Amino acid sequence: RSPMLVLFASSPTWLPASTAGRRNVPASSVRTGGAALSAELAAKQAWLARTQPSWGPPSQLSGSVEPTVAAAPPVDEAAAKQAWLARTQPDEPAWRGQSSPAESAARLAFVHAPLSYFALDKLASKGTRRAGGSLVDVGEPEDWSRPIAKDAWSGARAGSWACSEGGWDSPKLRPTTETFLVLEGWGCVTDVDGTQHSFGPNDVVVLPRHWSGRWDVARFLHKVWVVHDHPDVPAGADGVVRAVVAPAWPHFGAPLHEGTIYDGGHTRVGVAPLAPGSVAVSAAEAGFWSSATAKFLWILDGVLFLTNADGSSRRCVAGDTAVLPAGWTGLVDTVQPARVVWVDVD
Repeated sequence: RSPMLVLFASSPTWLPASTAGRRNVPASSVRTGGAALSAELAAKQAWLARTQPSWGPPSQLSGSVEPTVAAAPPVDEAAAKQAWLARTQPDEPAWRGQSSPAESAARLAFVHAPLSYFALDKLASKGTRRAGGSLVDVGEPEDWSRPIAKDAWSGARAGSWACSEGGWDSPKLRPTTETFLVLEGWGCVTDVDGTQHSFGPNDVVVLPRHWSGRWDVARFLHKVWVVHDHPDVPAGADGVVRAVVAPAWPHFGAPLHEGTIYDGGHTRVGVAPLAPGSVAVSAAEAGFWSSATAKFLWILDGVLFLTNADGSSRRCVAGDTAVLPAGWTGLVDTVQPARVVWVDVD
């Protein structure tokens, strides 16, 4: 599939405009206007009145204590979330009072970062790839990056990366599995046997552990990523470890992926629609919201609330990144139909 021939039927609200010639330009923050917020809040109040959950957070969390049942009246939760919505959402990740993902996991709190946290002007320059030792043979690509934190959740880290146009061979076997969602730009990765995988905005790309081949950036590239360090996984029947590319949003001429995109045993990746409703996640939860593994979420569309077991919450909208550590318990309220890319790691 040639990236220059792909047309989009529609795009998520967080996608930036055309990136031709774009370098070091701040990415747009996702904000909700007053009128839209009022309409959303009214819809949420109506929804809460119909489906108020019986779950109520305990006043304190110790170890892996599960959420307890409390007879909190509907007006209490609605009023609390109205007060929260009235405050300005910060541009920094929400650690919920923690200083690192390790401490966050210890208290079973999620981590949240808005799209603005990964604005291009907030990424740190890494210099040229040639200077960094890459085998560059096309152009003079330069890259920038910003992690959410340097610590890891279940051996995984998250962040953002950007790179200018150019190409380089990548013969060294990857020591980790990388999953990324393309925010803007076009590129191609080529497997060691010459199989090419082109990608563009809204595409999910997986480079499994021990992948090697080639990178080409055709147009300034900006992505959000999850890198997972895990034990070895088998290669294909022909011995080649192949990249995986799948669209997370409708394309003309490309199928819409829902469900699992990649399952490498220790790393699983997919796209999921979330219907309006409330899910109380407990230690015994199975299925999509299982707390047995760490879950990384990229919100493509819609609105949802994540609430920790201590009652602290965060509104998640299109463009946001959220991390639920293994063992996390709490409440997930999907207010507007949402669509997410998920990465589960163990």
